[in-house]
Amino acid sequence: MRSHRSARVCRAAIVAAVLLLDPWTGGATAQLPASPHFTLERIADGVYAAIHKTGGSAICNAGIINLGSATIIFDTFLTPAAARDLRAAAETLTSSPIRYVINSHFHNDHIRGNQVFRPGADIISTTGTLAAIATEEPRQLAEEQHEAPQQLADITAALARETDAKKKNDLLTWQAYFRALAESHDSVVTTLPTISVEGRMVLHGSHRTVELIALEKGHTGSDLILYLPNEKIVFTGDIVSAQTHPWLGDGFPETWIADLGQLLAMPVETVVSGHGPVGDIEDISTMIRYIQTTDRLARTALAARKSEKDLASISIPPEYAGWALGRFFAENLRFLYNRAKASTRGK
Repeated sequence: MRSHRSARVCRAAIVAAVLLLDPWTGGATAQLPASPHFTLERIADGVYAAIHKTGGSAICNAGIINLGSATIIFDTFLTPAAARDLRAAAETLTSSPIRYVINSHFHNDHIRGNQVFRPGADIISTTGTLAAIATEEPRQLAEEQHEAPQQLADITAALARETDAKKKNDLLTWQAYFRALAESHDSVVTTLPTISVEGRMVLHGSHRTVELIALEKGHTGSDLILYLPNEKIVFTGDIVSAQTHPWLGDGFPETWIADLGQLLAMPVETVVSGHGPVGDIEDISTMIRYIQTTDRLARTALAARKSEKDLASISIPPEYAGWALGRFFAENLRFLYNRAKASTRGK
């Protein structure tokens, strides 16, 4: 998660939530762990989505994939505390050691749990993401040390005044985000990827194979998705957000849409996005429409000679009005407006 010009909880007890028969643990009945930070969803034998829970400090979604001979973690959440729960869940659900951790991109909510998996696991990202973590994390951490406590106080005050249920839910997410930044600052150790990917990498296990596919100039300058071809499952990171406004401000709309088109062309049935519930191929099409619609609104405002301040009068389109993280819409609109404005100056 990323906020425009913004700064950027010990292992939890394993609580039985759902019983399942999982052949990946030798056919024994296993318990699906619970955490205050995320909810686990079994989407195939040995494949789990960890979906952020409102009020927790995961903030993004993550994944647990059992290759049979090794376990993969896809993204590591915002805080070491949430990541420790994720590691505990993986160790409970699988009998395979955690060998690989994937960083989909450089944003803090996807990488700050890295330290929980080192040593022991290799952390894989694109070359661009490795460079971005190395340069951006020190700057963001320094910024957050000074700004996060005040931002937390401001959000908490706004939450106390808010009466709209949807807006309160969004504010609870932001409150958890800034609280996590403020409280985890002293415990975060920037932990860089150890393996970088260019193009595509295939990881083979005794029970399944996964593909890591690099997408350049999408949600960020460099993103990495994880695809399970036999199960037709894709973990997308923030290339896709489901029922949640994406953050466009570090993205490249035209090539992002092309990346999404590449996903549409793949045999995909289940989509685990960076934010929001587990979905399907329609979430990819919806993300394309969101980018196109928001860009069109921004360009129409520019053509009508509206100022940046005038953008505040543009309402969220009805299709996206019920989505989470609604504050991102106005910031996305400003980003696309200024991008379009800059492109016209160059002509």
